[in-house]
Amino acid sequence: MNEAQQDKYLQAKKLVDEEQWQDASEILEELVTEVDDSEVGRLTIIALYHTQQFTRACTYLFEYLEVMFDDFTDAQIAISILVQNELFVLARQVISNLSQWQDKLLSLVVAGEEKSRQEYQETLQARLRDFYHLGDYSLTEQQSRLQAAFKLPLNEFITGSKFLLRDPYTHPLVKSSLVELLCKLQVNDPVTIYWLDKTEYTVIPADLLPLNGLPIVAEGKRLISIKCGNQNPQTERLASQEFQLQVMFLYPRVEQTIVDIDEWINILIGRIEGKTIKEKSGAAKWQSRLGEQIDELMEKH
Repeated sequence: MNEAQQDKYLQAKKLVDEEQWQDASEILEELVTEVDDSEVGRLTIIALYHTQQFTRACTYLFEYLEVMFDDFTDAQIAISILVQNELFVLARQVISNLSQWQDKLLSLVVAGEEKSRQEYQETLQARLRDFYHLGDYSLTEQQSRLQAAFKLPLNEFITGSKFLLRDPYTHPLVKSSLVELLCKLQVNDPVTIYWLDKTEYTVIPADLLPLNGLPIVAEGKRLISIKCGNQNPQTERLASQEFQLQVMFLYPRVEQTIVDIDEWINILIGRIEGKTIKEKSGAAKWQSRLGEQIDELMEKH
């Protein structure tokens, strides 16, 4: 901060201490666009919350989320802002990552969900309807509708997710995102997924690891780095990108599909280098199939 900005900050800090929230918020919103400072961000969020400017507060909250969980009062404000914006699923996801205050903060979300059910029933039903019909649209629109579904209470979100996971027209990447989200939310209800091989599998999301928490994914990335080395950074980059997309398509059945990670990475690098791959092994067949889906994805986006 330069001297003028420091003066603004001290002025705003004094107004916050005096609970002059409106005046403080005007100074802080101006300052937060000029400097990248976590304390300025934190105070901006708090001041906007106290002036009930919840939508604006949420914009800054996404940017400075981490600094709002060093103190319980700040954490309450952060979760309350998400609840006021009806971002119930996101609020629950944030809480699930905390090591403390979970029960107390969760009560704010539950109360907000109940209020939404009672006061905005028609809006809630419209959101749920849009979520149910997600499979009728392109991947981009499906992803957009998934984001919109974050405004559903958890039970309604789970109900919609169960339907979409069995829908053949829900894009595989949306299905994997849904399962991973339910995993992070520690959902214990079994869900059935209509998967890439046109077979249904039942999983309990709470028993799964998130995609990038899977040891086989970390091992795949390590092997790509070792096998490509410094000799061919272009191949390493392409292989890393392709591998990440492959496991995104395969989740939650990554470990069941990639039986031999060393063989899988050898085939992947060979395909990228333009070598002829004989489709005798299961890994080669799967990679050919995934390659077609990834190519189609790239063409459309």
